[in-house]
Amino acid sequence: MAMIPVRRDAATAAFFDGTARGQFLLLRDTTTGELCDPHTEIAFDRERFVPEPASGRGHVVSWAAPHNRLPDGSTMRTIVGIVELEEGPWWWTELRGFGADDNPLGEAVVVAFEKSGEGDSDEVVPFFVKDAG
Repeated sequence: MAMIPVRRDAATAAFFDGTARGQFLLLRDTTTGELCDPHTEIAFDRERFVPEPASGRGHVVSWAAPHNRLPDGSTMRTIVGIVELEEGPWWWTELRGFGADDNPLGEAVVVAFEKSGEGDSDEVVPFFVKDAG
């Protein structure tokens, strides 16, 4: 589960509408045809970019295993990484399905989704898991 609940704003509404449907949305630049990551700033020209579902597949290009302190004082090891999506953009994410001694570099992964908290306003967020296929 996400460490803190995630909430939408006007800039993230379309992305979180997609995650709620189980879709990881990229942004297609209608001028160049390029697929951009969801962080692309589109405020200057919203008409130019349209959301497009990604395949949800990629591979790990970098990773780290930070330890986080929880409110009760215990620690939690989380594997985070950068995934290059099949479509080209890179996404910073939590990685799951890897053991403590695994090296996920180059591994195939697939997107999964979970609600970031228990509140009605808490969004569904993406993370990536080791591809079992």
